[in-house]
Amino acid sequence: MSAPKIWTLQGKAILAVDDFPGMRSMMRGMLSAYGADDITDAVNGEEAVRKMEQKTFDIVLCDYNLGEAKDGQQVLEEAKERELLPHSSIFIMTTAENSMEMVMGAAEYQPDDYLSKPFTKQVLQTRLKRLLARKSSLRKIAGAMQRRDYSSALKLCEKQLALQPGNRFELLKLQGELCIKLQKYDAAAAAYAEVMAERELPWAKLGYGEALFLRQRYAEAETTFKELIKANPNYVFAYDWLAKVYERQGETALAQETLTEATQKSPKAVLRQRALGQIARQNDDLDSAEEAYRRVVRLGKHSCYKSPEDYATLSRIHLQKDNRAEAARALATMKKEFRGGRPGARLQALVQEVLLQQEMGHDGEAGKAVDEAMRLFRKDPASLATPLAMQLAQACYALGKKDEGDELVRHIVRNNHDDAEVLATLQGVMDACGVGEAASSLIAATCDEVIAINNRGVELATTGALQDSIKLFAQAAEGMPENLVINLNAAQSLIMFMQKYGAVPEFLEQAQGYLLRAQAIDRPSAKQDKLQIAYYKLVTSLAAG
Repeated sequence: MSAPKIWTLQGKAILAVDDFPGMRSMMRGMLSAYGADDITDAVNGEEAVRKMEQKTFDIVLCDYNLGEAKDGQQVLEEAKERELLPHSSIFIMTTAENSMEMVMGAAEYQPDDYLSKPFTKQVLQTRLKRLLARKSSLRKIAGAMQRRDYSSALKLCEKQLALQPGNRFELLKLQGELCIKLQKYDAAAAAYAEVMAERELPWAKLGYGEALFLRQRYAEAETTFKELIKANPNYVFAYDWLAKVYERQGETALAQETLTEATQKSPKAVLRQRALGQIARQNDDLDSAEEAYRRVVRLGKHSCYKSPEDYATLSRIHLQKDNRAEAARALATMKKEFRGGRPGARLQALVQEVLLQQEMGHDGEAGKAVDEAMRLFRKDPASLATPLAMQLAQACYALGKKDEGDELVRHIVRNNHDDAEVLATLQGVMDACGVGEAASSLIAATCDEVIAINNRGVELATTGALQDSIKLFAQAAEGMPENLVINLNAAQSLIMFMQKYGAVPEFLEQAQGYLLRAQAIDRPSAKQDKLQIAYYKLVTSLAAG
């Protein structure tokens, strides 16, 4: 008879995050006692995020309170938002605090578990054993989700469910989430209803209501979310969806009231505070909007959701309230906060500065900001998204900077030549600027230019000149980062080359970049799904070879 297998953490990459050296040392000792041989420390939230950028961790133990800057909740939200942790990884929040604000705030991003300090080695082992076993049972599904192959993940989920496993509810939860990602809303509702028939679990009722909402059955969704809130008053996600229902039905006052109640229960959620500010402003409740955006700016200071637009919106609210001193102060704070950092955020802040200076009647300052924004745009066109480009183009025409305006119009069209809605919006903006007729010709000519480039690239690929096709699409995609067709064809030319000549790490990396861009554009595409599958077959072949 063979001896029982000893449970060990050997080979697991672990990140321990705590601002107290003694606690980090204690966790390291506990983990080492169970065979952990790959332990990384982080002393604060910023360092934790950097470590996750540099390395993939199987387990993260993160303290909630990490000093004055980024806290554990913000580490978790950034890890989720930026996909810094695989679906198979475990995130445990450790804390000596149990206030309602902490519990509600941390729950927003759903860590795998909590550990109250102080905890023993045995408690840590019990939690890790359970969580690792749970993740192991979902390993294949998690792998498919990590590859964004949601169709395969759903099939694996259904296959496991057919075996009537012990983790059936968890699989039904995953099935519902995957069906929603694949826009199979009836199937999602059925998965959640199966759970609800046995147990009234809040997440199942929430998912069921979400499926109803996405099927535009608003009255039923409203009833579902109200019932959920009545039974679970602190389940704040239900408030978010109920507010969406109200807003979709034109009941914006009720939407604001619902979000206000939710933010009182969980005040640290930046996205909810922003949604409250937006709806309050829409309702002309400037006092509530101002209060909400003040909280967004304060809470977002160390958050991945920090945005120049929030500072700009707060400044605009001050202007609407005829408080120019506060408006100028918010503008100055925005300029200071985004002076360095990511080029995209800096450019976004400059566009907001242009618009605010115009609203204040400071055309000279607005012109200077335009010149700086255009310099950054020309250096990195990918950092200027379409909505911002439209706003900047409009400002350029208003300031008499026609050449710059035309340059931006071409940029917008190149990125959206096949999106009729965007082109119609652009034409409307140009009409409002008094340059509609000239813009119409510019838009048409730029569309023809993009179509010619794309057709040439496809022709090169289909006639076997794959390297020339790769080069052409790479040049095109550099200037058209938001163009779905160009980015998918750029990925396809690389994949076709590797299917013929074998996988190449450099080409795999480039293809993944184009596919990630296509995913960010968020327009469902059967071609994208096929290319994603072909890409991962090449990745697998390279690993096997």
